[in-house]
Amino acid sequence: MENKVEVKEKTKKTAAPKAEAKKAVAPPQTASQKLDALENAFIQQNQQIDILAEEIDRLRGTVVSLNKRLNASIQAAEQGGITGESVNKIILGENMKELEAKVTFLTEQGVLVRNDDSEIGDKSFVVGRELDTEGNVTNPRVQFSVGSIDQEVKGKLQGKKAGDVVAYSEGEDSLEITEVYDIVDPKIKKNFDNQPAQ
Repeated sequence: MENKVEVKEKTKKTAAPKAEAKKAVAPPQTASQKLDALENAFIQQNQQIDILAEEIDRLRGTVVSLNKRLNASIQAAEQGGITGESVNKIILGENMKELEAKVTFLTEQGVLVRNDDSEIGDKSFVVGRELDTEGNVTNPRVQFSVGSIDQEVKGKLQGKKAGDVVAYSEGEDSLEITEVYDIVDPKIKKNFDNQPAQ
C-alpha cells in the first residue's frame, strides 16, 4: 500500500508544474497592437450592425406590405366583398398614388421639370407603363431616373420622347413612355428663375 501512495504523490507532483506552465501570461501588447485589436473589434461590430440594419429594413418592408394588404382587405370588405382580385386592385391603386405623389413632390421641390417634348437623356426621369406583346397593360405605372438603369435599357431609351413605345427585347414587355422630366439642381433652377430682368 505504501508503494501506491508514493506513486500517487509522485503523479501529483509532476502534474503541478504543467498546470503552472499553462497559466503563463502572454507578453504585454504594444500600443499599436492594442489599437489594431480595437479596430478589428470595431469593424466586426459595424458589420454586425449593418447586417442588423438590413434585417430591420427587410422587416419594415414586410410590415408595410402587410399593412397595405390589411387596409386593402378592409376597403374591399366595405365595398362588398373580399377577393384576391379586389384586394390587389386596391393595393395597385394605392401604389400608383404613392408613385404619383413622389413625382409631384420632386416637381414642387424643383428637382424635376416636366418636358414631354425633350428627348430622353442621362439627366431624364421617365414615367411610363409596361405593355405585353399584345399591347395590354401589365404594369400601369413605372418611373425611374434614366441615369440609374441598366446600360442596355438606357441605350434603347436615349432619344425617345413621351408617347413612344420601347421594346426591352423581342418577346418581352415593352415600355410606353407617358411623361418625361428633366432632372435639375433645384438651386440652379431657383437662381435662374430669380434673375433680375434686363
